[in-house]
Amino acid sequence: MGTDHSRSGSTPTLIGSVQRALRLVEVMYAEGGATAKRLARLTGIPLPTVYHLLRTLSHEGYVRHEEGSFRLADDLPLAS
Repeated sequence: MGTDHSRSGSTPTLIGSVQRALRLVEVMYAEGGATAKRLARLTGIPLPTVYHLLRTLSHEGYVRHEEGSFRLADDLPLAS
């Protein structure tokens, strides 16, 4: 069983790369797609990091790259 950090008063361990990847997903969802440069500008994530995260998200099937723009895949590989 997991620990409820809010009751114990301790701070949960957060993984920055996961937070950054989720931020990219949120922005792609809101924008309907964007260039890597625009994603970097909107999120404040450095452009090289955006490219690394997009490459990983693409490899895992969450993002597709079309005509210079990155967007969420139509069929996200989420558990049903």
